[in-house]
Amino acid sequence: MSVSLLPEFLRLTRQQWESQDRLDEIRLAKLRRQVTRAWELSPFYRERFEAAGFHPSQLKTLADLSRLPITSRTDFIAAGERAYCSDVDIRKCVFAKSSGSSGAPLTRRDKAHRVLKELRALQASGFKFTDRMMILWVPRATINSLPILQRLGILRRYYATVFADESEQLAGINAISPEALYTYTSNFRILAEAILSDGLPAPRPKLLITSAELLDQETRKLIARAFGTDPVDYYGSMEVGWIAWQCPERGGYHINSDCLIVECMKDGQPVATGEEGELVITNLHSDAAPLIRYSLGDTAVLSDRKCSCGRTLPLLEVLSGRMADYFVLPGGKRLSPYAVTSILRDVPGMRRFQVVQDSDVAVTVHVQATPQAPDVQTVQLAVQGALSPDFSVTVDYMESLPRDPSGKFNIVKSMVAADPSKVGRKVA
Repeated sequence: MSVSLLPEFLRLTRQQWESQDRLDEIRLAKLRRQVTRAWELSPFYRERFEAAGFHPSQLKTLADLSRLPITSRTDFIAAGERAYCSDVDIRKCVFAKSSGSSGAPLTRRDKAHRVLKELRALQASGFKFTDRMMILWVPRATINSLPILQRLGILRRYYATVFADESEQLAGINAISPEALYTYTSNFRILAEAILSDGLPAPRPKLLITSAELLDQETRKLIARAFGTDPVDYYGSMEVGWIAWQCPERGGYHINSDCLIVECMKDGQPVATGEEGELVITNLHSDAAPLIRYSLGDTAVLSDRKCSCGRTLPLLEVLSGRMADYFVLPGGKRLSPYAVTSILRDVPGMRRFQVVQDSDVAVTVHVQATPQAPDVQTVQLAVQGALSPDFSVTVDYMESLPRDPSGKFNIVKSMVAADPSKVGRKVA
């Protein structure tokens, strides 16, 4: 972060308390800029707008955004550089990569604004600019020369890999003793289990930041018990950055609505407030690659409640998870992954596991082999009790369960949700 960004940070800090009318004015002005840029500089969006019979001059209110088509991740990937704005030198951009894509380019301005959004949310949770933050993520290049601010003891960040085993990660955290610790939700759970089950020394940061995966209540309690403090959860995506952050009052997730527009949709139509739907995002700060009505594949519930903290940023009430992680039952009905994982976690002797749905009638449960691990029949009955007695359940005991290349450990993988053509047949 550069000192020159301080005015913008102060502006963002003020905006979280603005009236809703003022926030709408800010969003409309930013939306007009993004839509105009996309029309003038991106062949991909120009074609989509024209096909919808839309011209930027028709954007009079925020409601007019609904006239534009929804863009899927597949659409965006297929468009390639045609989705980018022609006035940006892509060679000077960095790429925010998500699974299954080559990534969305970010200008220095785009990237800086992401940092400011993060700092606003962190500050709300008690983070101070002089606090040390340790980030356990995928391996990254070593930083040999720290920015001036970090050399002055401001915004100090320390990076370590999530691919190290639990004892090595915990030793590294304890050596630095950071005030804030930030990692995947699944990695926090793995570390918490190691602390509680193996007696490894527990770090005591004042701020635990979970992200990138859904934080269920059982995992939240486990992390709090191991580390001695309740984690704060942040929701975002690689393409957009942080979208919403858990309020210190724990009344929901404040949406960064002065930086992006969040819609909740089902079958192409907005759902009623309080009803679950799929999130569609319009990023108001993406100069290199506009993301306008971009479908993330995540499900959530929007709220119209006013938060007790006094902030006027609207709330996400419930984050339900990724559509690709849902179990798909015969007939196409979707079931939350936590309907299965919550039951398996209660099975005596179960430590670490992963459930893979191979078809709409078959799952495989990978179980970490330990002396206390439950037997095959116990696991099968638990899964069939959550899904259906008709499900075929294969139990596979493994010495260790590997992470994904991203560094995450996905407890549930649905091959059916990812590819609906696999309904009704076993995946080879």
